[in-house]
Amino acid sequence: MNFLTLPPLKNSIAIFGKGYASQLLKSVKWLQNCSIFYWGDIDEHGFKILSQFRTYFPQTISLMMDEETFKTFEEFIVSDPKNSTFQNLPNLTPPEQTLYSYLCLHKKRLEQERIGQNYVNQYLKNVF
Repeated sequence: MNFLTLPPLKNSIAIFGKGYASQLLKSVKWLQNCSIFYWGDIDEHGFKILSQFRTYFPQTISLMMDEETFKTFEEFIVSDPKNSTFQNLPNLTPPEQTLYSYLCLHKKRLEQERIGQNYVNQYLKNVF
């Protein structure tokens, strides 16, 4: 199991945003000039945080928050009865919006901790 482990990547840092607390980073001006990759839970809140984060840093690219990852780890998908109602999230890409809509409609979630480290390593190797 993966506990939010970022493998070594040259010229990279990982910032644990702790959910909506990631909004505290909006005042970090040097991030405006950085490539930013966001990896959150595949759930309603993960996508809301991603959309909010893109209001500060529109260059942000999501990682492993896609249908392929969601389906690959479907044995770990759980019901999310706390899911609230669907909202329009203006800063999501069309595929992200589609998955977000599905999660809200079906009240489902996949925590990022459930995504295996081998998958993470391979995914990041393909991206970088």
